[in-house]
Amino acid sequence: MRSFSATYLPKRQRLFRRKACTACLSSPRRESSSLSHLKQELTSRKLPLLKDCSSPTPSTLLRSTLPTAFGGQRRNLAGPQLMEPGYHLVYFPPPTSLSSLLPDNTDPLHSPGPPFIRRMWAGGDITFHGGIKLSSGLNNRSLRCQEEITDVEIKGNEGEEKVFVTIRRVIDCEFQKSLIIENRRLVFMRDRPTAAVRSTVLKDQRDPVRPPYKADFFHTLRPSAALLFRFSALTFNAHRIHLDPAYCRDVEGHPNLLVHGPLSLLLMLQFLQMHLTHGGQPRPGKSDIIDHIDYRCLAPLYAEEELKICIRKKDRYAWETWFEGPKGGLAVRGTVRTAPPPEE
Repeated sequence: MRSFSATYLPKRQRLFRRKACTACLSSPRRESSSLSHLKQELTSRKLPLLKDCSSPTPSTLLRSTLPTAFGGQRRNLAGPQLMEPGYHLVYFPPPTSLSSLLPDNTDPLHSPGPPFIRRMWAGGDITFHGGIKLSSGLNNRSLRCQEEITDVEIKGNEGEEKVFVTIRRVIDCEFQKSLIIENRRLVFMRDRPTAAVRSTVLKDQRDPVRPPYKADFFHTLRPSAALLFRFSALTFNAHRIHLDPAYCRDVEGHPNLLVHGPLSLLLMLQFLQMHLTHGGQPRPGKSDIIDHIDYRCLAPLYAEEELKICIRKKDRYAWETWFEGPKGGLAVRGTVRTAPPPEE
């Protein structure tokens, strides 16, 4: 696989990679000048084309990684089959060399650079236009994922700005174009004193936002550090907030490892798909399929805490899905559109 080269990055960000975080803070005047050019700089950035193949191996490893309760989705991989909703997240690893990682071990592909050195997953949406057939050996198919930074928003008062970066990903499979279209949103924040971040986290935990409705179905789970490690490995993601408890506490100000935003997304998709498959459908042997999901990450979820994943039916082809934290607070919220199964 081709290694990521620093030539993809502007000079300002290449310098950032070679310096410690505390040395990267710019003067207020330089920050203001930098912010005014962020949108043009990021949206004109050329991202590498990501290539993969339709091997069932990543899907098999992901299936064995997810909590046991989601084992109802296990299938016989002996013959061709469709990739399950959300499983594309463990394909197309970023081609970033180890030496190119930023101080928090994130890749610099979508980063605006200093002073925005803290990254979180903010949400996004995915549209599924057809299934990707998994196959191995001579039947293996090539997959392509083209990424593009399509939007940059700067929110917040001066000195407290957050940079929201939207990345559009289009996945093709040989002669089948745009099978999956994903828009993922990352938020980049300034460095803050650990005590200030910890105070904000504690405040949110004391006064969580409650879901506006009750779930029709729910499942409780307790994500382990091992689950987070294996998902990080499958997605080629070395971000320290998912792997290093001391870093989470002493640098980021969080009480424990953070659950990945895309892992929360994947679990919501899997829980709903399990209900669609096993929860009774109008036609025996047939189940509706997930067509689209739009979701937002509202509050952190932590390893080793009891979490609740919920779904609620709105109408025939519309669902609400969300995660609740240990005190019942709304952490991730999504809306899903389903469709009838395709005719044979």
